[in-house]
Amino acid sequence: MKRAASICVLLLIVAVARVAGEPPRGSITIERIAEIKYPTSPAWSPDGKTIAFLWDAAGKQDLFSVVPGGKPLALTDFAVDPDLLLSDIGSFAWISNDELLFGKDGQLWSVSTTSPKPSRVGDGLSDAGSFTLSRDRKQMAFLRRGQIWIASIAAHTQRQLTQLPDPLSASVPVFSADGRWLAFTAAQSSLEPEELRWNGNMVRSYGSAVADRRVGIVSPQGGDVGWVPAVGSVSGLQWTADNALIYQELSPDGKTREIKSVTVGTLPRTLWRDRDDRWWSPTGRDSKLLVAPDGRSLAFVSDRSGWIHVYVMPVDATAESQARQLTSGTYGAGLGNWSPDSKRIAYHHSLNGNQMERFIDIVDVATGKSEAVVAARGVNLDPLFSPNGSQVVFQRTDVENSLDLYVADARAGSKPVRLSDSMPAGLNRAEIPVPEPVYFPSRLDKKPVPATLILAKNLDRTRKHPAIVWIHGSGSDQNFLGWHPGSYRMYYSASVYLAQQGYVILTPDYRGSSGYSRDWATGVHMALGVNDTADVASGADYLKTLDYVDPDRIGVWGLSYGGFLTLQALTADPLLWRCGIDVAGVVDWATYGAGYTTPRLGTPVENPEIYKISAPIYHMEKLARPLMVLHGTNDRNVAFRDSLRVIDQLLKLHKSFEMGVYPGEIHFFRRAHILRDAWHRAEDFFDRHLKQGATITSQ
Repeated sequence: MKRAASICVLLLIVAVARVAGEPPRGSITIERIAEIKYPTSPAWSPDGKTIAFLWDAAGKQDLFSVVPGGKPLALTDFAVDPDLLLSDIGSFAWISNDELLFGKDGQLWSVSTTSPKPSRVGDGLSDAGSFTLSRDRKQMAFLRRGQIWIASIAAHTQRQLTQLPDPLSASVPVFSADGRWLAFTAAQSSLEPEELRWNGNMVRSYGSAVADRRVGIVSPQGGDVGWVPAVGSVSGLQWTADNALIYQELSPDGKTREIKSVTVGTLPRTLWRDRDDRWWSPTGRDSKLLVAPDGRSLAFVSDRSGWIHVYVMPVDATAESQARQLTSGTYGAGLGNWSPDSKRIAYHHSLNGNQMERFIDIVDVATGKSEAVVAARGVNLDPLFSPNGSQVVFQRTDVENSLDLYVADARAGSKPVRLSDSMPAGLNRAEIPVPEPVYFPSRLDKKPVPATLILAKNLDRTRKHPAIVWIHGSGSDQNFLGWHPGSYRMYYSASVYLAQQGYVILTPDYRGSSGYSRDWATGVHMALGVNDTADVASGADYLKTLDYVDPDRIGVWGLSYGGFLTLQALTADPLLWRCGIDVAGVVDWATYGAGYTTPRLGTPVENPEIYKISAPIYHMEKLARPLMVLHGTNDRNVAFRDSLRVIDQLLKLHKSFEMGVYPGEIHFFRRAHILRDAWHRAEDFFDRHLKQGATITSQ
């Protein structure tokens, strides 16, 4: 018996080696997709001739500049830490037409675009790496040990402004237009050790605890901090021309968003209020709050019409009726930027019947008339006007390109000019599969679930192929017809690769996903892991209707919320799937952050039953198919303890599993060596169970 078992193990090892050793089909390889770069934070120089941006190469992040029509110039080239294989740039800002300040590892540096040799700033400001500049670029406010300091850019003189009691710590402040005031948020934030008793107290997990959040106002001349009463989560601090502070506050239960105004020495007043009995659902990608450059008007988004749209109102409005809705229809819109003259707003939007792409328009605030500026198919986001208002720089992805920066004239029918190219050398763009939008009825209520179907261009549709359902994370994210513009870009890359290797890929936008109507975005209220799990299972039902899909070889995987839904899928309908991979998935919402869970589920005290239903850790005895778990130990979003709990439970239940642990890795896998290992493990796992494994009938 032992000898037979050894032979079986040996055969498995040989089979794994053979599968892993097969060369990839085409030029899309794991090694190449792990090298895709990621540009962020474009910023115009004061004269509008140059754009600076950060460019991340799988953990090595540097500062670049580019003149439209030219090639990007590397302003920094820092070596990665030999142990962490990371190098990060913090905030940066232009201080002249050819010089920038930037932070790195808490230190303040400067660099010139004419002679890109970074140098550390001295004269006592070497530790001012977290900073912001006044509008005239003469003063700099920065953080030092949680306190706010102010300094002269030219003279490097400095003084401390706040004396916040420990453990209260300030955020980087915001200058008023005339430089007379600074606004900031403050909170208690600490890493608290937690003993994991279910594991014999042998492992300790550290979770972040944030409390006592406040809004403060302080004068650069010094004096006491003026505290603004706030109960919920505050964001978007900005100043008006009359030195009123504008911000938005989200209630603790997540159901109410208020836009407020306050001046020094007065109580806040509400300019606009949104209330949703489920929760206020617009995501950070769309929900900006923007005071115009002249400080007289305020642009914001609201979903009170059922879709996210752009509104504008005077900053001194006394009634909501003074707000005007600038966009409308069965599509969503998100704010980009005001023009320098405060007369126009650039924004991105989807289309009626096409919620998987984004386009850029500019609206004249006085007339409400919009004109299409970027109509190219793809995902065009976050337009930013140049200092003279003649151009916009924006982010763009499409089928053949991951996220890159482009510039276009701020007029109708403009032709975009590419600024960066983040795709790796040797990858043949002509081979990249084209995602196709599809819809299928949900098991829950027959409502159509939107999704993308990704197939290799040369897929033989006369044969049956294995399929994989990829579940996006965040709950409130979505899929696009092209590369994901954010952190899920790595998983879109993996889907493209797996499709090229012969898998049929389906990416559902289950209930709770953004980009669609408010009702769809909040469709998991009091039903996390129930309504959305039904939508995901319906994806497998749909795949079984395709003549070229093997109905008994369908796998599932996802990251974060997608990892949670993978575990839910494998335990709620355990014989539907052939195998699954959970990447950093939540296993118990009762131990996750209340800011996310309370709006969706209430509290564990109020609603213990739905918390138990939506906690896969309590249903692992139902697991019947192969499972792999991947997780980084430095995950500050979903704690590594969640995966440890899964392992502990599976061991107690005598269930087999596979696991990849990545020391020091964050929630979204970022470093190239981690991406390569994770994707090779995932491919090997799927190959063994979906391509070479024994046929097991799906039910």
